[in-house]
Amino acid sequence: MKKKLTLLGLALILGLTLLPIEASAESASTVVSLNEYTNQYENYALGYSLHVYQDMKIDESAMDIRTRFVNDDTTIDVYYDDFTNELDSFATYKNYGNKSLYNNPLFSVSKSRDIKVSGIKSHLIYYTRPKLSKIKNDKNYYACVEIPRTNKKVYTIIMKSSKPISDFEAIASTFKFTSSSSAMPAYKARKTITRPMSKEAKAFYDETFAQKSNLKFGIFEPTAPYDFSYLKQLQTKLDYDFPVIVRYQHMDEKFPKNEMLTAKLNNKVVELTMQTTKEQGSQEDITYKILNGEYDQYFITYANDLKSINYPVLFRLNNEMNGDWCKYSAYHYGKDADLYVELYRYIYDLFKANGVDNAIFVWNPNERSFPNFAWNHYMSYYPGDEYVDVVGLTGYNTGNYYKGESWRSFERIYDEIYYEYANRFSQPLMITEFGSSSHGGDKPAWIQDMFTKIHKYDRIKLAVWWSGVDWDTKGNPARIYKIDESASVIEAVKNGLTRIKK
Repeated sequence: MKKKLTLLGLALILGLTLLPIEASAESASTVVSLNEYTNQYENYALGYSLHVYQDMKIDESAMDIRTRFVNDDTTIDVYYDDFTNELDSFATYKNYGNKSLYNNPLFSVSKSRDIKVSGIKSHLIYYTRPKLSKIKNDKNYYACVEIPRTNKKVYTIIMKSSKPISDFEAIASTFKFTSSSSAMPAYKARKTITRPMSKEAKAFYDETFAQKSNLKFGIFEPTAPYDFSYLKQLQTKLDYDFPVIVRYQHMDEKFPKNEMLTAKLNNKVVELTMQTTKEQGSQEDITYKILNGEYDQYFITYANDLKSINYPVLFRLNNEMNGDWCKYSAYHYGKDADLYVELYRYIYDLFKANGVDNAIFVWNPNERSFPNFAWNHYMSYYPGDEYVDVVGLTGYNTGNYYKGESWRSFERIYDEIYYEYANRFSQPLMITEFGSSSHGGDKPAWIQDMFTKIHKYDRIKLAVWWSGVDWDTKGNPARIYKIDESASVIEAVKNGLTRIKK
């Protein structure tokens, strides 16, 4: 490693001729060979240059989020954040972004200090975690530097390696600010990869998500699928048969086979939302234990039980991962969203190895990232085209019960994320959960407007209303999303669903 960087420095000192060896079609970046060991990468869209190892492959598929450099042992990610129109600054980015790292017993911080990068006072951290047995060539050594171009514009370089890191500061010293002289290239839509499904799952998938399919609504009703009595009453009130219901589960329980069979008897497909947390005492995420193989038998049994019901399941794994309220978020895992990706793929592969062909995999970020930092952007968590059958959207009109929240129309919530997702993904889209609170505005009017506007998002074929209540810390209802909260709400929903059925 040191030899590579010594030669890199020598090339600069001697003024060797630099020949471009690669350039993107949009001329947003170039790669120049400095010597047999080192390349210089320059990003014209985001205004920086950096020296990397010549054997590194470059991934610019989501350049607006990060540029990734990879070889067998090492990954280098470069992120850019612009907080110009936000409350965040370099100080909040550095302090809040690293807060969880210092408090996580799984990570050990060996160095945290300020250094100069490109003449600017920057923040450097070295940290590590135990190796995980189920990740091939696990990169568990980390180094990170946060470089403020201004108080509102920050670059972050994160290196991770399967071996102890000794040359990160030398690499960071090659980082230079350049002028931004190119537009960001348009992102390319992810591909839809059709995989084998059971006859029943394929029929549901085709009927629900085909381009010509009509919009349908699903529902989360807290007592279903354990008990269908209330849901049946609700369906009678609304004169609508919801084809999809939601069931959440943590890792304290096994596959809810009896409930899933009850749902099948009632012709309901379940959006089964597994969250890899345990609820005994304080919530604990078990990503590490899963990726160490401690839950292999659990998932083998789970897979066989899932397959045995012989009925389609919308399997939603670790949703809203880009929210810091989720213990499996990269915020709690050293800013390393790859651990989420590894977990998702690992469970997917275990299901596949055990013959599960009735699970339709739904990948589902939150509409907003918290914290809203590039390393926590939803695309950092994307597991790959072959692992995603449906892309889920989640956005709520939370109302204004809490400070900082505001009443938002359905259109205001979904315009931005729908068109961005529609450009990024070719997979079918669904709203996995949504709703409107009644605190801060006219909920029936919001519902009427929603039914009018939702049709313009023509790639959304299924929308699931979350009919529940969020409670504050004192046990008071903070956000009431119930679909039957009042007679006027019921009337608005019923009228909208009547139009949907026509």
